[in-house]
Amino acid sequence: MGNTFCFNFDYTKNSVKDALHMSNSGTSVFINVLCLSGGRLAETESQKRFMVFLAEKNQNVCGIGTVGFDIVDMPWDKDSFDEDKVFILKVIEGAKQKLGWETLDYRPNEEIVFDCLDTFRKLIEPMTSDDIIDASLTEWLEEADENDPVRCGFPKCMIHDTYVSIHGCQVCTD
Repeated sequence: MGNTFCFNFDYTKNSVKDALHMSNSGTSVFINVLCLSGGRLAETESQKRFMVFLAEKNQNVCGIGTVGFDIVDMPWDKDSFDEDKVFILKVIEGAKQKLGWETLDYRPNEEIVFDCLDTFRKLIEPMTSDDIIDASLTEWLEEADENDPVRCGFPKCMIHDTYVSIHGCQVCTD
């Protein structure tokens, strides 16, 4: 099965212009290393929202092969787009620098993970604020109840220093 992360899926043609396809286990490692890096780099509320969004992509809770997403559906905000895009690119680079990897109880296959991170970067780089789907952020926030981390101060995992989602720590529950 696996997961697909793409840039601007064309629903009218049922086609993917650019995409990153990963196995289920590869997806788990990919999300883990992004969460570890972002947990150490996020400073602003919008950056923390991105990390919670990624932490929600937990296959053990959501289901195997169900956590892929379209880059334009991430919680982008036109007001902070430029700094958020730079942040996401820094998170990718931080993952390649192995930020937080020392907290993992396994050693990721660097060649595979770095290739996926490079492809993800290539999906993010061409995005502009014109690509933002305004409803994505609004709908995502509306779905969050009062106990959701985006509504209660962005708590972090004490073991992995990652932002948690409503499902807990992505790395702990993986």
